Amino acid sequence: MGKVSGIGGVFFRSDAGDELTTFYQEMFDINLGAWLHQEAGPSVIAPFKPDTEYFGPKTNQFMINLRVENIDDFIQELRARGVQEIGADDEKYGRFFRFLDPAGNAIELWEPPAGELPED
Repeated sequence: MGKVSGIGGVFFRSDAGDELTTFYQEMFDINLGAWLHQEAGPSVIAPFKPDTEYFGPKTNQFMINLRVENIDDFIQELRARGVQEIGADDEKYGRFFRFLDPAGNAIELWEPPAGELPED
């Protein structure tokens, strides 16, 4: 049997393509539509209950989680840009900041804790 070696891409529908391209390029240095070569590290794919408010409006059926360093720098810049915040957490799995991008997609920034992640 084959083995999944990582996430190959994230694809979504949007009428705000140009605005999103600019936002992701300026905010995260991500060039939408181009290859994103990333450092090795943990990832998770997990379902949430249908009534979750974790990633904003119930119309959002998915959330993109970006693993980051120096999350406070991102939070400061995103707040200065006036993004709609939907939550933040500081827990044993790391620090999290959730917001809606210019098209209303739920995005979560995650700064993993130093050392090993808990297995539970």
